[in-house]
Amino acid sequence: MFDPDLFISWMAEQGTGSLSVLIRDASWASGCERQPVTRWLSRIEALGAATVDWRGGRWYANPCQVTDLPGNTQTAVLTGARPGVPGFYTKRGAVAAPQHERSGIPLPTALWLQYTERSRLHEFAAEVSAAVVPCAAESAARSLNAFDPGPETAPPAYDSAAELLDPLTGRFRPVGPVGRRPVPGLYKYKQFGQLDRYALLREPARQTAPGPRTRVPPLEPTWHSVDRRAGIHHALRPSALPLRWKADRPVPGQVGRNALGRLTADRRAPLPLAHERTAVLCTGLASLRTADTEHYDGVPFFVAERIAHTLHRRLETA
Repeated sequence: MFDPDLFISWMAEQGTGSLSVLIRDASWASGCERQPVTRWLSRIEALGAATVDWRGGRWYANPCQVTDLPGNTQTAVLTGARPGVPGFYTKRGAVAAPQHERSGIPLPTALWLQYTERSRLHEFAAEVSAAVVPCAAESAARSLNAFDPGPETAPPAYDSAAELLDPLTGRFRPVGPVGRRPVPGLYKYKQFGQLDRYALLREPARQTAPGPRTRVPPLEPTWHSVDRRAGIHHALRPSALPLRWKADRPVPGQVGRNALGRLTADRRAPLPLAHERTAVLCTGLASLRTADTEHYDGVPFFVAERIAHTLHRRLETA
């Protein structure tokens, strides 16, 4: 049976390597095909165990760290690629919780440390050779930035079949070959006949004329290479597929800034990696997936607000 914790320990020992070799090895170890292994690696990346350069074909293990959960919980979580198996950490006082994946390859065990004195946290970190860092979830939330379209790129080939994202439904619909006057928005197309690529056709910012009689020639829309998830959020209407946050202990008519709750995203508009990592760092647990949604537990309201604000999404509360 595939042991995800042992595989993460091996990744921590290796440090970095070829992505194609990693997928091959994980496929052999798990007995799964390439596609589910790739989905599993995306989950591992969201958990912060590794950083994957999908286009460059490399992966990098992230350092093992101990960081506080948001709020005054006196609970810390182990993040990054852990060199030891769970038993190594539980013998030194950590609490382990298996993560049950409803389908697909199992995820690594979550590990927390509860403490009453700060010295105990540093003592544990020294025993397991991990660095202590301030609350990573709060730090990650502060560092989230608004969407950047990225570098300009060539448009899809004129004769390539493409799909355009509907800004109201979040679904791609076929638009045929990209013509001379394509509609601004997010396009999905095939590169080399097999690889999915995403490009954003962006309207230029309006230019202000320096004088009343000065004519400013209209600028042409520009094509930008984008990440699929970030591109979806940029192309969607802010009110379409809103993010939802529900307090764990709701108080009628009041939402505390530090109140904890469940953040829910529609799977047609999944959180970009940086935003997903921020939500995951709030507990150290992967999202709970259903057919249509992804749920992130233990997310403070101010973190949910920051995620929604930087994605230009509406945040509904309950």
